[in-house]
Amino acid sequence: MSDALTMPDDSIPVKSLSKKQMQELCHEHKLLEKINTKELKPILLRERHANPLKSGQVFCTYSQILSYHDSNTNEVMRAHQYKKPDGTLGASKMPDPFRVFIGGVIYKLEAKKGN
Repeated sequence: MSDALTMPDDSIPVKSLSKKQMQELCHEHKLLEKINTKELKPILLRERHANPLKSGQVFCTYSQILSYHDSNTNEVMRAHQYKKPDGTLGASKMPDPFRVFIGGVIYKLEAKKGN
């Protein structure tokens, strides 16, 4: 796993992005396309059953955190997704990125207001 995403380092710039800006960054760098073509390899970091009342997902859906790595085993993105019992993705139907490492910069999703 890339040290850039796992270890604090003051020399690596960190920029906070809105959800829309994060989606634009991923689109610009074709990250979701690279996931679909298996250019980025997913590694499951955590999973638990999602609470249907809080998530709006069907019973037995998993809430998952995945790390995506390039061919050099560098971590490029971390994302959340809901995996339904039938194997399809819930909510947006694609992983929702919350951290991206591109060009020596860590881009992270802004904290939700009120947290």
